[in-house]
Amino acid sequence: MSATPAASPLVPSDLYRLALPGDPELACDGSVYFALATFDEASDEGRSAIWIVRPNRAPRRFTSGANDRSPRVARDGTLAFVGDRGDGKRLYVVAADGGEATPVTPAMEGLAALAWSPGGERLAFVATAPFDAATACIALDERTGARHIRALPFKDDDAGLLDGRRKHLYVVARAGGEPQRLTSGDFDVQAPAWSPDGTQIAFAAQIDIAESAFLADIYVVGFDGAPPRKLTQSRGPANNPAFSHDGAEIAYVAHERGDDVGGRYNLEAFVVPAAGGASRSLSAAADRPVIDYLIGDMRGVGGQQAPVWSADDREVFVPLSTEGACAVAAFARDGTSHRIVAGGERDISSFVRGDDGTLVFAFSTPVVPAEIALAEPDGTERILTACNPWLAERALRPPVRVRPPARDGTVLDLWLLEPSVDDASGPAGAASPAPYVLEVHGGPHTAYGYTFVFEFQMLASHGIGVAYGNPRGSQSYGHAYADAIVGDWGGIDASDVLDLLDAALANANADPARVGLAGGSYGGFMTTLLLGRSDRFAAGVSMRAVNDFVSEVGATDLGWFLESETDAPWTDGGARLFALSPMRRAHAISVPLLVEHSERDYRCAIDQGEQLFTLLRRLGRRDVEFVRFTGDGHNLSRTGKPRNRVLRLRAIAHWLLRHLHVAGSASAHGAGSLFAPLPAESWTG
Repeated sequence: MSATPAASPLVPSDLYRLALPGDPELACDGSVYFALATFDEASDEGRSAIWIVRPNRAPRRFTSGANDRSPRVARDGTLAFVGDRGDGKRLYVVAADGGEATPVTPAMEGLAALAWSPGGERLAFVATAPFDAATACIALDERTGARHIRALPFKDDDAGLLDGRRKHLYVVARAGGEPQRLTSGDFDVQAPAWSPDGTQIAFAAQIDIAESAFLADIYVVGFDGAPPRKLTQSRGPANNPAFSHDGAEIAYVAHERGDDVGGRYNLEAFVVPAAGGASRSLSAAADRPVIDYLIGDMRGVGGQQAPVWSADDREVFVPLSTEGACAVAAFARDGTSHRIVAGGERDISSFVRGDDGTLVFAFSTPVVPAEIALAEPDGTERILTACNPWLAERALRPPVRVRPPARDGTVLDLWLLEPSVDDASGPAGAASPAPYVLEVHGGPHTAYGYTFVFEFQMLASHGIGVAYGNPRGSQSYGHAYADAIVGDWGGIDASDVLDLLDAALANANADPARVGLAGGSYGGFMTTLLLGRSDRFAAGVSMRAVNDFVSEVGATDLGWFLESETDAPWTDGGARLFALSPMRRAHAISVPLLVEHSERDYRCAIDQGEQLFTLLRRLGRRDVEFVRFTGDGHNLSRTGKPRNRVLRLRAIAHWLLRHLHVAGSASAHGAGSLFAPLPAESWTG
């Protein structure tokens, strides 16, 4: 019998082979539509098409466009989606049995948030409205790019530099025609939802809110020309409304802890009477957030979705993040209890539910980038897709979970991904201790856990073990755990990260002399901070970091949230903010450090990386290098241009292979060497 061939390493250019299903939609006949995202190397763009899968049939492509997304199905099976056929983004509809898709709107920018009316006669959506000089706070000179800015915010990491146009609510007939605009003013509309009688639409917006505040409210608007009616009381961020079938209440996602959007407070499932009245939380007792807080590199951050009412209105279904996993939970309408409907060691990133109780959801695990699954009303599950069969050829493996104590006894969470290739063999055939990298997530109020991270699997398959965990500040462990670092960035959280390092060394065959430290955003902050304080790391990768709190507050799209997070208001001229900044001790960094940043990063501006690199090079640190990207923002690693993502992965791998002294790794040091294909890559572009 011939030996089974060894699996080959996962390489950066494998990104081009990935197919990522998501955004499922369930039709009344049991058909499931979903958007399938892929990456096109030639155009350096992401692509998306709508696919369909029916019970006991293989998935097949349903739409022909290269940029079709947001499938939404009416009760009669008609599918609506956003597409671009080369003449701008439009809203299309297509019959359930296929055929030619028909555009029902003119080309419009910012098309999103599609919602069918209950009878299927109309579609609500959000789109960028024409510039309104009477209400706008920003004006753009098209010829030069000059902007007249009169208020905050003036940039957004997703949208870029703002131009004064706002996203408003529209409705169009399914047969097409001129869309009817329902809202106007200097605010953006989000997440429209129809009332069951089709006479009103609920939405979320920041109307008459202070320009630097993070508060938002739920509104309803009708078709009579009356202004929107406010239902909530500006007590915190509120989003994603959903009417009950009886029309009496609206469920939504919010907290009522004031002007804070950072994640220290659990977002909860609330309901408010549709006619007006007091709001109430259904999920406060669970002490867990009803959004997906898990972070990876296959999709964007922040998995909010609208609650889903059961057919009898007795329960409300929402995501529920708990200890590094994300499940679907049902909360009783009276707030007395909740139950897990679909859970386990995985990340359920989005879901839909049929009136009969059928649940369809997109999920990920540490070895599965994304698939679509269906759960029958009795709980029986089956996976409907198999989008990446080629991954069976790659050296992927599940991590091992460890629950180590912090030095004060608090239970932490840690995952260990063993290297797939032994660095060397020791006495009697025993494997020698391997190099490891300790990865710190961003946020800080997100979480690592049971989701796929391409970067981690790639490093492990090239002989570098990966340790990653959730120090205090992380979400999904309750409010007290997430809130523990507020006013103490660099204190208890840094202590927890070092305790996670101790646990990794105690539970993995790791070489303590060859441990690297890496992280992005807040994780980059922690990397810079600890490399300036500790001598326990052999190398580092500080990515899109927050290094200087003073400039972060003043030069980014929402950096002033740091003032409440650090309990350091800018009113003292930034003295305390600078005292807490990693730049204050960056001169003590002596190990090889790769600084990575993006020029179009408006969440943590490019100067955060420039300052760190410039300081260390001026101090003579010749093992400090800078990888600088263009054209992408803060989320480059998750949603950026494919080639930038490939080059980033190569740079991280080359840097750690070199400076953690992995046996057999290449030693090229010339300009551009960090962008070179890894030895195992057959694709060399």
